[in-house]
Amino acid sequence: MKINNSHMFLQFFQKKTFPFTESTYQKVGSNTKAINDLLSGRRKNSYGVEGMRITGRTDWKKIINVSDEMKQHIFNDVKNEFYKYGGISGNSTSETDAYYDKIHSYIKTVKASDRSSAAWTLSQLHLDLAHAVKSAVKAKIPNWVSGEQIPSDVLDEIFSDERITSLISGKSTETREFDIKV
Repeated sequence: MKINNSHMFLQFFQKKTFPFTESTYQKVGSNTKAINDLLSGRRKNSYGVEGMRITGRTDWKKIINVSDEMKQHIFNDVKNEFYKYGGISGNSTSETDAYYDKIHSYIKTVKASDRSSAAWTLSQLHLDLAHAVKSAVKAKIPNWVSGEQIPSDVLDEIFSDERITSLISGKSTETREFDIKV
């Protein structure tokens, strides 16, 4: 005997009433706000942050203005990576969590339409700065390999060099403009 599953499925849903009402969702702890947001067309990422969905889009990959506080946060993280871990991100979960928690908190304060671009900007700032510092270290210590400790006096000189600070002060002609106080 052949059974048409799609026909049975339709019959089941036509005859059944669903016990789920808004009050039922509240009783079992379901997120009615998330459901309402979805139904209204507001799109959020998996963490519930509006403006962060990038699927099928490329318009978010652009440098925008971000706060001086966040630029300083990025600069300090890159310095920490070089002073403490020889140019790599390190192995401290608490440091990594604190770094990203601050970025995530900041992103939520940005206009929803700029959130993806703000995250992109901060990421590019980090990459550009780390690359420039790495190149400067290699120029001073040609045999240096990422992860090896770097003498503090070399890093002091590099991080005070105008070529590094100009990357984020908006005065560099070689890279994108970021504005920061060093």
